[in-house]
Amino acid sequence: MKDADPDEANTNEFNPLVPRPIDRPTVLPPGGAIDPGQGDVAKIFAAPSDPADWPAWRADLTTWRDEARRRLRYSGAAYEDPRTRWASRAYAVAQVWLWDERLFDHAEQRFTVDAFLESIAGQGGLDGLVLWHAYPVIGIDDRNQFDFYRDVPGLAGLVEEFHERGLRVFVDYNPWDTGTRRTGRDDAAELAALVAELGVDGVFLDTLKEGDAKLTRALTGAEPPQVLEGESRVPNQRVEDHLLSWAQWFADSEAPGVQRAHWYERRHMMHSIRRWNRDHSGELQSAWMNGTGILVWDAVFGVWVGWNRRDEATLRRMLRVQRAAHGILTAGEWSPLEGATPEAMTAGVHVSRWTENGVTLWTLVNRGERDWLGDPLAAALPAGGRRYDVTAGTPVTGAVTVPGRGVTGVLELAPGAEEPAWLAGLLREAAADPGSSDAAFPAREAVRVVPAPSESAGAPSDALRVEAGPRRLEVTYRRRETGFYQGAPY
Repeated sequence: MKDADPDEANTNEFNPLVPRPIDRPTVLPPGGAIDPGQGDVAKIFAAPSDPADWPAWRADLTTWRDEARRRLRYSGAAYEDPRTRWASRAYAVAQVWLWDERLFDHAEQRFTVDAFLESIAGQGGLDGLVLWHAYPVIGIDDRNQFDFYRDVPGLAGLVEEFHERGLRVFVDYNPWDTGTRRTGRDDAAELAALVAELGVDGVFLDTLKEGDAKLTRALTGAEPPQVLEGESRVPNQRVEDHLLSWAQWFADSEAPGVQRAHWYERRHMMHSIRRWNRDHSGELQSAWMNGTGILVWDAVFGVWVGWNRRDEATLRRMLRVQRAAHGILTAGEWSPLEGATPEAMTAGVHVSRWTENGVTLWTLVNRGERDWLGDPLAAALPAGGRRYDVTAGTPVTGAVTVPGRGVTGVLELAPGAEEPAWLAGLLREAAADPGSSDAAFPAREAVRVVPAPSESAGAPSDALRVEAGPRRLEVTYRRRETGFYQGAPY
C-alpha cells in the first residue's frame, strides 16, 4: 500500500492555524548541497537569522538551483508555449463555489458574473478562478465528479462569460472519487472530454501535488491545452509540466525566505493560501517577496472566511505592481534580502531587489504591527536617478511608509533609463487607492433556513405523531473541514 501523503494527513487532531512540521521552511546547508529527497520538495528555503549570512545564502541558493536543473535535465520548454504562457501572469486566482450566492441567483436560477466580480472588486481583481463543484456533497447519490459539472445548466456559457471579461477558468479534479458511477472511460479520458466541452483553461489537481503521466498527457494535449495546478509542493521533477501550484500553508522564516519551486523556475506561478486564517498578511508578504500570486478563498466549502480590509488593501497594492512589472519579476535579476538599511532591518522591515535594463523594483515588507516611516534603502540614489513609491503612487524624496503587516514597492530608474510605459498609469491608480489598516474579521452569521410547513392536507398514513415538547437530539456525522453550522476554522 502506498504511504499516506503527509500533506493530506488527518487534520482533525491539530490546530489548522498553527503550521505543522511539514509546513515549516527548510534550511539550506552552507554550500547549497542538500538531499534531493528534501530539497526537491521543500516548501520554502528559510533565510538565515543573521543578515551577515545573507550574501552566502544567496550564492548557495544559486548553487542548489544549478545542480538541481542539471541533475533533472530541466528544459523549461512548456513555459515557452504561447498558448499557455498566460499562466505565469495569473497572480490572483479565486476558488469559487458554483452555488455561491454572489455568483448564482438562487431565486432566478441564473449565474450573475458581473455581480460576483463587483462583490470582490476590493481585492484588486482576478486573473482566474477555480469553479468548484462536487465536494463535499458528492456521495448523496451515484453521480460522479464529471456528472456534477455536466448537470449544471449553462456552465459552458458561464465559462464564456468569464473569458469575455478576461479571466481564465479552471475546473477541479478529485482523484479520490472512486465509489460513484463509472462510465467505462478512465479519469484522464473523462477530464479531456470535459475540458473540451466547457472550453476551460486549466485543471486544479485536488489533493495532488502532480498528475500522473497519463493524466498530464491527456490534459496538456487537449484543445485548448490545459495548464495543471498542483496542490501544495509540486516537486522539481514536475515543475517541467505543471505550470502552477498552490503554496498552501507555507510557513516562512522571520526574514522572508524563497519559495523553492519559483526559485527553480521563475515562470512557475504559485498561489499562497491559508484557507482558515483571518489574517492573511503572512502569505501576502511571502508572495510579494517572491513575485508570486495569491489564492483568494473566502467561502471555504460553504464556511465564510472573509478577508479583512487591511489584507484586501495589501493585495490591491501588490497586484497593481505585479501585473505592471511582470517582466522584471520573471526575467530580471532577483536578489533576495538585499538592499535594506540596518535601521530598517532592526525594525523588521526587509527588502529584496529585482533589476532589468536599468529599472529596479525594491519589494519591502514590514513584519511589525505598526507603520514604519524611514529611508529603507542602503544604496544612495545615483545623480540623475529617480525613485517612486509604486504602492502609494508618489515620488520618493526621502522617507517612505511601509504599513504594519503590509508591503511597499519602490521603483528606481537608473540615470538615463527609459521610463516604463506602464509607470504613469500605475502611479495614478496607486495614488487614488485609500488603503486600509482595518484588520477586523468581517464576520457573517450563518443563518439556518427553516422550511415552511407542508402544504399537504394531512400527514401520510404511515407517519408517526411526535408529541410537542423539548427533545435532546444526538447527531452523528463525518466531520469534514466544512465544520457544522457556524464558524471557522473547523
